[in-house]
Amino acid sequence: MKKNSFILMACAMFLVSCSGEVRLYVAPDGDDSHGGTRSEPLRTFEGAQRAVRMALKKRPGRKVTVLFKGGEYPVRQAVSLTAEDAGSPDAPVIYRAVDGETPVFSGSSVLAHWTKADGAELPEGLEASARDKIYVTDLHAAGITDFGDPTEAGKRPELICNGQLQTLARWPNEGFVRAGSARGATPCPATYIGEHGTREGVFEYLNPSLHRWTEEEDVRLGGYWYWDWKDEFQRVERLDTATHTVYLREPYHLYGYRDSLRYFGLNLFCETDHPGEWYLNRTTGRLYWYPPEGVDPEQAEVRLTCLADRYMLTLDSCSHLTLEGLTFRDGRGTAILIRGGAHNLLSGCRIERFGRDGVHIYEGTEHGVTGCYLSTFGHGGFKITGGDRRTLTPAGHFVAHTVVENFSVFQRTYEPAVHLTGCGIRIANNRFCNSSSSAMRLEGNDFLIEYNEISRVVNESDDQGGIDIFYNPSYRGIEIRYNRWSDIAGGTRHGAAGVRFDDMISGMRVFGNLFERCGAHHFGGVQIHGGKDNRIENNLFYHCPFAVSCSPWSEERWLRELDSPTLREKLYEQVDIRSEIYLQKYPELANLRQGVNANTVADNLVISCGQVFSSPPEALVDRNNTVLDAEGKPIEAFCTDAELARYGLKPIPVAAIGPGNNRWIND
Repeated sequence: MKKNSFILMACAMFLVSCSGEVRLYVAPDGDDSHGGTRSEPLRTFEGAQRAVRMALKKRPGRKVTVLFKGGEYPVRQAVSLTAEDAGSPDAPVIYRAVDGETPVFSGSSVLAHWTKADGAELPEGLEASARDKIYVTDLHAAGITDFGDPTEAGKRPELICNGQLQTLARWPNEGFVRAGSARGATPCPATYIGEHGTREGVFEYLNPSLHRWTEEEDVRLGGYWYWDWKDEFQRVERLDTATHTVYLREPYHLYGYRDSLRYFGLNLFCETDHPGEWYLNRTTGRLYWYPPEGVDPEQAEVRLTCLADRYMLTLDSCSHLTLEGLTFRDGRGTAILIRGGAHNLLSGCRIERFGRDGVHIYEGTEHGVTGCYLSTFGHGGFKITGGDRRTLTPAGHFVAHTVVENFSVFQRTYEPAVHLTGCGIRIANNRFCNSSSSAMRLEGNDFLIEYNEISRVVNESDDQGGIDIFYNPSYRGIEIRYNRWSDIAGGTRHGAAGVRFDDMISGMRVFGNLFERCGAHHFGGVQIHGGKDNRIENNLFYHCPFAVSCSPWSEERWLRELDSPTLREKLYEQVDIRSEIYLQKYPELANLRQGVNANTVADNLVISCGQVFSSPPEALVDRNNTVLDAEGKPIEAFCTDAELARYGLKPIPVAAIGPGNNRWIND
């Protein structure tokens, strides 16, 4: 920027800071050589960043507010804010939308100049009914040269039509098909499910439709290769049509391949046979698309995600910085990183259509998210780490009044709406819905999970819960209270639960929750696998197959695991459960080796459930649980304070559950 532009900007900032606050304006039709006034706005986030830094130097101790006017702000490379951009407790830095307007930071490019595809360039195997429906555009002509990879996380481009993801050409058009037998040379070790499997990725295909894939350039498969709780994408080496055999490229899946596994094919030009499907020829740069019914490609807004940076926006070692009312869309990676620093806030922001995650919060203290809307992620919503588990020092991070929906779209397992690691984090008054797997994964201590709505998750995978906590009995102090769990009934072999305590998880408290239509196969509303000292109290279970399901461990297995190198590292090196701070806060740890399966289920109301318990161990404490028939009444009929008190339950604040301060769902 030229010297006279800096002088103009400094003068403008002086004029707008007379009230004690510096105000800068940004607009899509602005210019970064402007002074940032309402009449002469800046143009980009980077231009605003430079102006903020100047303001912080010229007018220290003043609050700085950057106001973005509505419209689109293309993002072609990541924006990075650092300690130089930070505010202070009395003088924060705020980047926010002009009232009533919607500024959108977009990592996608508009695709135009669509023409009907010449039949000669379409694959012979394409169904005849689709051949005159395919349109094509040239990405080189649109200035796009980074074509990414069809299945590599963070590099996968997405095609978007009028705000809706289109489908990379696949077969079958929805769901999965079953393989025949696993045909690798090396048998997998025997497992308790008794399935035959092989180490190598060689298996029988049963449907002759795969014959037409032999002319495809780069066939990919997605699938659950052995266990239905671990999916992965694989590349095809070759197909043998004579023996109906698929040969996958190495590296092979960690757990091997079993008979009758579930899979689907994608990145298949010859399968572009259904409205909404597309295919990119990475050799020619030509993108082919079968538009949805009623969509004219030349009239629709069609975009391709292009931003391939790991993040769209980073706040690295920043403090007292707020993003308010801003929209971030369409990147191949993750939208926002907050790392280190303190007291940063995302308020009323909208984040959607990213190939990986919505927001990462790593370390720092008291970062928060409130009133935001997150939707459509290849992986998950939030990954949050903070606090010190050894000293039980809380991070103070929180997510409140926020919606996360349609996550785990690409990576189908272990990519929840919220993944917490550390100590002292609060998740309250949120709504999490629509996912193939879990809504929350908790790894740590002293988390408070309250007043959330969780529904329609674990729709596809197996052996999961709306909350999933796994294999570390030093995780303690987790309170799960006053949440509503609805319609969590997936699973294929083991099941799906509202709350799942897996492999030795102990010392949890589940209090005052509503579980409606939660549980499937062997799982109930709450599922406990080999844990102890868990308390399931004052909850309402409605139309669940079981209120609480248990898969108890033997004492021998419990002690063997406690003495294993893996558990000893978790219990005595990562933290020390023998330390005074742990024993003082969690005194039951002194008896960790005794009382396996001793959990308490007390003062719950169980309505029209198949059974109260599945496989209850002798050590289970079953006290004052009331069983009723709903007699056709909805769950709300049993939630009043008077009705709950009638059966010995304390009030459950149902009206307070869910997001109550979110502009994106209440407008």
